[in-house]
Amino acid sequence: MGFLVVATDPLHTDFSGELEELAAIGAEFRVARCRTEEEVADACRDADGVLVTFAPVGRRALAGMARCRIIVRTGVGYDTLDVAAATERKVMVANVPDYCISEVADHALALLLCLWRRIGELDAQFRAQSWTTPVRPVRRLEGRVLGIIGLGRIGRAVAARARGFGLRIIACDPYVPADVFSVLGVESVGLEGLLRSADIVTLHTPLTHETQGLIRKDTLRQMKPTALLLNTSRGGVVVIEDLVEALREGRIAGAGLDVFKDEPLPRDHAIRTLPHVLLTPHAAWYSEESERELRRRAARTAVQALRGERPPTLLNPEVFDR
Repeated sequence: MGFLVVATDPLHTDFSGELEELAAIGAEFRVARCRTEEEVADACRDADGVLVTFAPVGRRALAGMARCRIIVRTGVGYDTLDVAAATERKVMVANVPDYCISEVADHALALLLCLWRRIGELDAQFRAQSWTTPVRPVRRLEGRVLGIIGLGRIGRAVAARARGFGLRIIACDPYVPADVFSVLGVESVGLEGLLRSADIVTLHTPLTHETQGLIRKDTLRQMKPTALLLNTSRGGVVVIEDLVEALREGRIAGAGLDVFKDEPLPRDHAIRTLPHVLLTPHAAWYSEESERELRRRAARTAVQALRGERPPTLLNPEVFDR
């Protein structure tokens, strides 16, 4: 019997890349549109491999996957997948951790520059008045402090780009060795020190038990009233209700957000009405090149696992080792 691979919730309709990769093992490919664990379980009952974008895969979904050997998260973050439950059922779990590094770093810098130079306000005034005087105040960016929370692949790419603007760069990441900070020319600081010192705080951390709600009332109070907050990581890192309150009260100056705990962001959400805020719809990952790379690599990872090879991005390698 041949292999069956199911994509549970793809955001596209052209599957030529996946089909080309899966042809290497003659796998059948099926597309489902799942939003719940029950729908995932039903769609993947006979699947040998599963490609997941946003659909949740926990114990209920896994209980219905009688044949599944590999689940691949078509993306970087995997907080919607219960890796421990999959490990118990001897199902390998993998992701694509490094496909959109330059895109997300570029997006973070774009948000930074647009907010700092108040580009959105200038554009709106120009369109309304044909010509306008500068929006005030705008301070010189060179020499300001950029605080990076999470100095992984994307955080390091942001640091490399930011250096060209003359920013002083500090970062907080307890899992990165001191010699890495030294090589990058980035000062290692604790979270509180970063929040109190930075003129711009940019988030590049995964969503874990440690980082869930990391930016909340008490941490926002530690930031400068002139500071900006950028989030292109995971929505759950920020308690958005606390951010709205801080912006309304002038405890920070502005925010640029690409990710949200609840997506899509409700149309009546208060964050939409606030000035000095830039919002983008979880688009930092995207370029034509990164999307093609992501989809092919996810399918290729499933092929490797089904061939009996060890995928390089396993999140639970102990399943393969057994």
